[in-house]
Amino acid sequence: MKKTLTLTVHDLASDGHGIARLGRDVYFIAGALPGEVVVAEMLERKRKIWFCRLLSIESASEHRVEPGCRHYKRCGGCDLQHLSYPQQVEHKQQRVAREMSRQGVEINHWDAPLIASDQQWHYRRRARLGIRYHKAAADVVIGFRENNSKHLVSIDTCPVLVEHPGLDWQAWRKRLLQLEGVARFTHIEVLQASERLVLVFRVLKQLAAADRQLLQLWADELAIDIYIRPDDEQPIEPVSGVSSSSSMSPLTHQVLGHNLTIHPDYFVQVNAKVNQLMVAEAKQWLAVEKGTRVWDLFAGHGNFSVPLADNAIVDAVEVSDEMVAAIEGHSAQLASGQLAGGQLVAHKADLSDSRSLTALPDPDYVLLDPPRAGASACMAELIKRKPKKIVYVSCDPSTLARDLNTLSDHFSVERIAILDMFPHTHHIETMVLLVPKSTVSQGRKKMMNERLNTQFKSKEKGASRGKSKR
Repeated sequence: MKKTLTLTVHDLASDGHGIARLGRDVYFIAGALPGEVVVAEMLERKRKIWFCRLLSIESASEHRVEPGCRHYKRCGGCDLQHLSYPQQVEHKQQRVAREMSRQGVEINHWDAPLIASDQQWHYRRRARLGIRYHKAAADVVIGFRENNSKHLVSIDTCPVLVEHPGLDWQAWRKRLLQLEGVARFTHIEVLQASERLVLVFRVLKQLAAADRQLLQLWADELAIDIYIRPDDEQPIEPVSGVSSSSSMSPLTHQVLGHNLTIHPDYFVQVNAKVNQLMVAEAKQWLAVEKGTRVWDLFAGHGNFSVPLADNAIVDAVEVSDEMVAAIEGHSAQLASGQLAGGQLVAHKADLSDSRSLTALPDPDYVLLDPPRAGASACMAELIKRKPKKIVYVSCDPSTLARDLNTLSDHFSVERIAILDMFPHTHHIETMVLLVPKSTVSQGRKKMMNERLNTQFKSKEKGASRGKSKR
């Protein structure tokens, strides 16, 4: 018989689970909020941490709201729909602040969070859902995984995905059952570009010609593009079976007036509106002067690079061959006048290698937007080059705080703000503006430390003399 406990929740974990304590043990309870008294079932214990299932709420938080999705309690795609939106934003800023405090990073002032207040729903233009065929039940499941499980939750619609007739999953379950190779489908990827919706189906084996024809028929009916991904290592194929660059419809997304070419395989920020706000704010914070040089590290397909090249020379550094090619394409557009701006130079380099930036000319400004692992290998070069300003965009508060701690003897945090790129989830985007510490302020800090050390040593000597007398 499984044990239950009545617990008082006092905080939220980084993943949005409620945290309670009893004796020396800590309890993580999905769906519980700070201030609530809940009854929880104890599922699994790791060291002194219990992972629990919420059974009932004895005393509810004033910030609890009714989730906007009927699949929410099972689906693991979102984890904060039960918390009011202003409190979601507050929780995220507090989480980043805690990470900064742990690393000793001094924050004097927070800018207002960057949010699209009118778009808390139907914001997600990119996603990946699982597909499972159950032969015995003659049924297809399409959806996201359950929390902490490999099981898929069958969903009809998703209120955080963009609105489009092609994203009716109940209709897609019926369609897929008509295919001979339905058991071969494992995933479906969604991308909403400026021009059209794109669906990419991952299949285990090649599809029969009749199945491809049916998929093409549905694509035409829905006015969308459908591609097949036969293998994670292979490029996607049009359902027509004719695979060439000319057979793929051109796709773009707009960033501050620039139509940037994208591909279903490119990384694109999931929230188009917040992405626009983020790039605009980064440009404002950097305030790049005309003709100066900017490093855009982890540049992707040019989300920041092209807007920054409006009046500057931008060195865009990226490791992916596909992304480098995309930047080169945008560079050619700039050079030909198809895109208005300055100069954009693509560089292929692995930024996990500390030597990757040594050959680049000194930057006046730096923007970096690394993956979750952060940019620790770049820190020494940034300290050495000492640009006028650095804007660091991060999707992981802990690695951001770690890197800022590395820079803290040489740069100060002048501005910081969270960006709510992912409403109703625990994911956070943070943007920080760093400026060099002045020689005078560093000298004063050193002098103050020397004085404090001298005073401390004097007190120690005095205390020693006192002890010897006694």
